[in-house]
Amino acid sequence: MDKKKIITIMALIILLGTFLRFYKLGNNSFVADEFLDINTSYGYFKTGEWKAWDFNLEQPAERINVASDERAWIYRWQVAQLFKFFPPTETVARYISALWGIITIILIYFVAKYFTGKKEIGLIAALLFAISVSGLIFDRKLRMYSMFFPVFLALSWMIFRFFEENYKGKIKLIKKVNDTWGLNLIYVIPVTLLGLLGLHLHQLTANVAIIFGVYVIAQFVAKYRKEKKYLNKYSVCLFLGIAAFAAGNLLFSGTMRWLYGTLKLFQDNYSYFSKIFLDYSHPVIAIIFFVLGIYYICKIQNKEKEATWLAASFLSTLIMAVFLWRRNAGLQYIFFIQSFEIILIAAGIYFVAEFFKDKLPQYKNKAFYVPLILSLLILPNFGYFFQENNAYNQTSQGENPNYRKIFSYFKKHRLSGDVLITRNFRNYYWSGEKVKVYSFGGELAEEKLSLENINKILYKNSTGWFIISENDDAYVSNDAIKYIEKNFEKISNPQVRGNVVVYRWGINNKE
Repeated sequence: MDKKKIITIMALIILLGTFLRFYKLGNNSFVADEFLDINTSYGYFKTGEWKAWDFNLEQPAERINVASDERAWIYRWQVAQLFKFFPPTETVARYISALWGIITIILIYFVAKYFTGKKEIGLIAALLFAISVSGLIFDRKLRMYSMFFPVFLALSWMIFRFFEENYKGKIKLIKKVNDTWGLNLIYVIPVTLLGLLGLHLHQLTANVAIIFGVYVIAQFVAKYRKEKKYLNKYSVCLFLGIAAFAAGNLLFSGTMRWLYGTLKLFQDNYSYFSKIFLDYSHPVIAIIFFVLGIYYICKIQNKEKEATWLAASFLSTLIMAVFLWRRNAGLQYIFFIQSFEIILIAAGIYFVAEFFKDKLPQYKNKAFYVPLILSLLILPNFGYFFQENNAYNQTSQGENPNYRKIFSYFKKHRLSGDVLITRNFRNYYWSGEKVKVYSFGGELAEEKLSLENINKILYKNSTGWFIISENDDAYVSNDAIKYIEKNFEKISNPQVRGNVVVYRWGINNKE
């Protein structure tokens, strides 16, 4: 394709990706950790300090959790800047995530083009991410994962270029190092900056060390089989890596024990295997294109190192997540490696189109474009867009509660003097009510909300509300739940349906 066609198609892909990310951006209510981000971002906007904001009382929150408030502050700082010009609505707060999604569409084109040597594959990869289900989920949430995704991809790209790319400049020192050890020092600064930024955003950045280790081992074995020599930059890296690991255990034993504590051998997070193929209509089809992509880059394009790096980046992290990570299996934890999956699948799609073109030359361009278009129609999970609950629509049957509706009902029907028992970090949805809140389940909480706590609250307050979602069950004791179910009035209303239960007490006496 000529440059004009590439720019035109890329512009259309960006336009599509932009529409999919901004359309009805504020339709779904905040969920889970989005509340932490809106509280802290708005708190920074109001105070200039990293303090969570209490929308209910319209003042800084009375809590002490510096680590939570300062987490990924570079992302939250960007969100806070928007509030200088726009109100803190769900739509506005999610603008930054959507913008990072657009940046990723552009970045993945260049990365795919670099690793595969084909602009067309770059376009396919950009399109696959533009319509990616997981990409849309996180690019439409107030979470730093939308920023972490391109940062990790760029870091991986720069590390590969540092380690494998030939230097073509004129700086003698850099050229000498490149000729001697095969290292391109021109990328030291971007690797360092992106590495620090990635670690700031999420500790998952540390997985790049595992990826690098797997890649080095694979390349050492491949090089030894060809040359029958042990001494090369890969063997030196292996030796240095083992030495660094040993030194870390001796000098930083506390940090290493913490690291070991995040791992558990033979962890059974098998659901990651299904989550990683959420973007595609069927995992088998995606796997076929994935394998074909590795084959095409490695054998047809003669880019064995590039294919190995992409495969190691995806597979080693996925295997670690399934069998070693001591954490709940969440899509957000493997979202950052899906860029490598997308690039390899894009290469597989292109390979299939090229294959038919070569085998059916009499049909000219039709033999290329028909399988290409069919692949792009069959592979993506277009069914997601027609689901009742997705990134654009939210009903009471959805996985995530509609807190906007739930607390709107509370605000409309609460009486003067009512108190509220719930998780206070969701106070965005009862902004300015100045209601007394008894919170539970804070990030630093060590004890569950007990029956004794409930009795103390009832002794001091004759009327009130208890609002709890399924995600909050772990923070309330069983005896407290049983007492509430028996003695409180359960609200039945279309606005409070779903994975949330709303109770009231004392209303009859009050009326």
